[in-house]
Amino acid sequence: MVNKGPNSMTSTCSLQSAQNSSSNMPDNFHYEKWLTAGLMTIVIAMTICGNALVILAVLTSRLLRQAQNFLIVSLACADMAVGILVLPLQVKLYVTDEEWLLPWMLCAAFTTSDIFFCTASILNLAGIAVDRYCAIKYPIAYATKRTTTTVLLMIFAIFFLSGLISIGPTLSWNSANKEYPTVNTTINTIDNINNITEISMGKCKLPEQKGYVFFSAMGSFYIPAVIIISLYISIFFALRRRLQKRAAASAAHRINQLHQAAQDDSSEANQHHERPQPTQQQQLREDENKQNDLDNEADDDQGFVDAGGDGEAAGRRPTEAAMSRMLVEQSQHRQRISLSHERRALRTLGIIMGIFMLCWLPFFVVYLGGVWDLPAPKAVFDLFVWLGYLNSALNPVIYTIFNADFRRAFGRLLRCRRPR
Repeated sequence: MVNKGPNSMTSTCSLQSAQNSSSNMPDNFHYEKWLTAGLMTIVIAMTICGNALVILAVLTSRLLRQAQNFLIVSLACADMAVGILVLPLQVKLYVTDEEWLLPWMLCAAFTTSDIFFCTASILNLAGIAVDRYCAIKYPIAYATKRTTTTVLLMIFAIFFLSGLISIGPTLSWNSANKEYPTVNTTINTIDNINNITEISMGKCKLPEQKGYVFFSAMGSFYIPAVIIISLYISIFFALRRRLQKRAAASAAHRINQLHQAAQDDSSEANQHHERPQPTQQQQLREDENKQNDLDNEADDDQGFVDAGGDGEAAGRRPTEAAMSRMLVEQSQHRQRISLSHERRALRTLGIIMGIFMLCWLPFFVVYLGGVWDLPAPKAVFDLFVWLGYLNSALNPVIYTIFNADFRRAFGRLLRCRRPR
């Protein structure tokens, strides 16, 4: 005989409700959601493959096994961990509307890993900025101090700070504002005991305590962002000053060369009057040699030939006025080269800073908005979260494409050639 008490009715209704919700779940999966999940999967593939390629390039190339490239490897490891441990579960949460069916301890591990590896990625970017700044600002002194041990200590500090920032929610997980799955068991007696499990769907979300949100946002993004932007701006101006000094030094060196050439001309002219006149055959040979020298000089630098005027065409050395014109033209040429280098450096630094800020700033703005009770719409929040994850897929391109050694190593790996 079936017991039709209140508990039995509650259990039956709960079971029917769970069955109905599970049967109706596919109706909520619109094609837009699956298309978005497909794009997310592409980002995952880019993140894993791109960063794995960077790691393999450094491991298999002797030219790339240098201390400064260990920071690039550290960045690639953090980004690849994001692609392997974080992004697949984020796709699952997106498809199931953030419903978490796994044990809540896995939710704790997942969110902690998310914060840890994303923070490590950003702090690695800050470490690379510090390394490049010191290499530009103090090239000689830093070259002796940038050893493998020094770089490894920097990498250890980066991951240690990331751990301090990410471990907060785990230490106080029970008091956190979390919605994790709970399992309730009711008993229905039908001649024997049957266990009917009612699963209350939970949601696995980032920490929402205002104190921790402010602390993690500052430590994970805002402070490193200020460091990165400040250092790269300083790098640009330091590089610009170096190029200007180099151009000035080259101009001064050229002036000395021209004055020395003028003095040699005077000395040769005096000696010419004292030497006996050459025979006609010797004179023809010397004229032919002079013409060949002029042709070679024209091939090397046309500006100097053109500045010489008719006197150069006749085989004579340039006058003082011609020297001045040549000096001005060469100085302008070197200035154009310096400006080209400056524009290239500015473009590179602008790409690095621009992509970093474009990827991470929107997320941390809406994330920090929770402190002032200004939540963003769920669709906007999800978009900004994945925009930040996209940075892990772009970092391998940004930090290696401007390096010829990395490009050659990538080509060798993609063509399956043996390492050198």
